[in-house]
Amino acid sequence: MLGKITQVVWTRQARESLTSILDYRYKDLPDARKIVRKDIIEASKKIVFAEQYQQDEIFPNYRRIIVRDYKLLYKYQKEIVYILNVVCTKANK
Repeated sequence: MLGKITQVVWTRQARESLTSILDYRYKDLPDARKIVRKDIIEASKKIVFAEQYQQDEIFPNYRRIIVRDYKLLYKYQKEIVYILNVVCTKANK
């Protein structure tokens, strides 16, 4: 049975990671920063059922959403999705 979602909660770690990444990568591009932030947050709101996205290969206890160059890690407990972290997947060159 697919886990029904009633709420999506961003943990402090996830919020801080998102802010840190955006501050670093888009410090001179405020318009781009707003667009990327919106895309990431909107993606988390589109979770309809717990098993909607793949299990993460590095953290198999969590599922992941890929948005642009970012990975949102989440877990599901009692109809609530917890966004645990945001990770930049782009390698530094």
